[in-house]
Amino acid sequence: MLWLSSVSTANSNIYVRCSQLNFTLMTPYESNVNSLFTSLVDSASINNFNKFEISPQDNVVYGLFQCRGDLSSLSCKDCVAGAIGELKKICPVSTCGEIQLEGCYVKYDNMSFFGDQEKNEVCRRCGPSISYNSDVLNRIDGALAYLVGGTGQYYREGDFGSIEGVAQCVQDLSLSDCQDCLSEACGRLRTECETSNWGEMYLGKCYIRYVDRDDQNIGNNDNSSSKKRRRGGNKNDILKWIAFIIAAALTTGGEHDLSMPIMEIMTLAGPTMGS
Repeated sequence: MLWLSSVSTANSNIYVRCSQLNFTLMTPYESNVNSLFTSLVDSASINNFNKFEISPQDNVVYGLFQCRGDLSSLSCKDCVAGAIGELKKICPVSTCGEIQLEGCYVKYDNMSFFGDQEKNEVCRRCGPSISYNSDVLNRIDGALAYLVGGTGQYYREGDFGSIEGVAQCVQDLSLSDCQDCLSEACGRLRTECETSNWGEMYLGKCYIRYVDRDDQNIGNNDNSSSKKRRRGGNKNDILKWIAFIIAAALTTGGEHDLSMPIMEIMTLAGPTMGS
């Protein structure tokens, strides 16, 4: 399935976070950060996720990357390279930092964060209200329920009529922790973007997003060059909504922040689904 965001928009910036604690230039830690960044880019040419610990001279740095599940290896590598380039510009001497682009996610720290759930809210974006249009809201609920209660994979996508959704967890989580994270993200998304025609919720280690492709209000914000897939509602859709809403209801929804105060830089553009 080709997701809503085209490869050309994979490098669009969602958010950047930089620690306020800086490292000193020309030190072993700087060298290790640079070695980590090189390893991340090299690995992205053959994997869509990997994590590294770089620890020569006792100045350990931990880092990982993850690409959106539908990106090719070439697009993944380009996205990770772009993300690291942005980190170098925005957080040039930060001891730790992270960046979420449309197509990929990169994080590094001087303390291990591998396997931590990190269900703190990092970024949320909500579109304009559609008021209480029960038909559209039911389709949104059905799409989100499918994503939360569905495939048991780290990357999930699906659509219900005009509603398209995507969700993803960072793969250092267990699948059960991924499920918990997505359940939490979904609950917060429906609370914060209750009647919005599109919405996105990013927690520390997962995100969930949806958009109503039939709503004309998002037309000017849509940067996607991919095909708009529209499927009319039918009996099968209704049955899927019911099944996955029940599944989501049966799913239960540990936080770890960056190790120090952070600066946050967020981009508040419209929806172009993606990582």
